[in-house]
Amino acid sequence: MRLVIAMAVLVCPQVEAIASKRIKPRTVIAVQISEAGKSEDEGAWETRECEAFRPTKDEVKRFFLKAYPVPEKMGLHDRYSPCYAKGSIEFSDNTRGRWKIRSSGIGVLVFDTGDRVNMFYRDYRWKDPFACSYGLSDEGEC
Repeated sequence: MRLVIAMAVLVCPQVEAIASKRIKPRTVIAVQISEAGKSEDEGAWETRECEAFRPTKDEVKRFFLKAYPVPEKMGLHDRYSPCYAKGSIEFSDNTRGRWKIRSSGIGVLVFDTGDRVNMFYRDYRWKDPFACSYGLSDEGEC
């Protein structure tokens, strides 16, 4: 990498100045929660259990700072939960969008541009009514 920068400096001296600047990590500057404690399944038991899923603004911020991209399949099969919360978010790099997070740690962010990202964060701290039902074994992940 240094060799590439050194060679580029010979061609364009501004490259060194650009390469030496630190890029600040993106932060969350605003979170709105429009729905929480909701269930996509209409069963009485699921609806009642999902009422406990009410992530705070700080928990949503942490999710979007720590989560990583995953295939959509992970939320549909591996870590499905009917419990969700929805809202909007704004980042320090002037990007914003609408989000939906499931109690299982799966979320989707749809940017204002229409781009969509499926995300996962395992170390969430909110109440997850289905916490021990995920995983590939009969025992689940707890």
